[in-house]
Amino acid sequence: MNRYQKFLAFSALGSALLTLSACSLTPPKHMMDIQAGETFELKQAVAIKAQSARVYIQNGEITGAGFNRYEPHCRIEIRELSEQKSTIKAENFKISSVRIGEEAVAANAFSQHYAMLGFGISTAFANDSDNDSARVETMDYVHLYLQSDKQPNVLRLTCAGSLSNGDPMDEPRSHRPQRDKINQILGQIGAIR
Repeated sequence: MNRYQKFLAFSALGSALLTLSACSLTPPKHMMDIQAGETFELKQAVAIKAQSARVYIQNGEITGAGFNRYEPHCRIEIRELSEQKSTIKAENFKISSVRIGEEAVAANAFSQHYAMLGFGISTAFANDSDNDSARVETMDYVHLYLQSDKQPNVLRLTCAGSLSNGDPMDEPRSHRPQRDKINQILGQIGAIR
């Protein structure tokens, strides 16, 4: 096993352990300033398209099914898909639990390569010698699980920083959003109280 393969194996193990531990414990207040028992106020009704389980919010606006991965965002998610459009009504939801972690976002290298060629940009395919410091782009997120007797199909509010490979130039956009940043992302749509 070469150095790069060892690095990948160790990174995968470390990510799995981090994700497992992040998903099983409520983070302490110094890591996440939102805790279980607090309230998420949805200030306006939000529509979710048929056959979809989420709606994205960025810069205080509902973006629909997609978002700019290089800027922080939030998404409201439901438990079950519907054949018809569904609506989440304005309500105060209890935050029943909080989980933090990071997620990788899959990219289609083939289509990225040809899209870049169309703009006169070519991609360099790394050889084994320059993979020692390669890091997959991820987003640091917080899941705020929501509880409502009136709307039990509402699952959670998830908010994440921008996609980053750890480059310091991505900061602070790539940081996991805390209360103030989440409230800024949500704008007039909602707030953590």
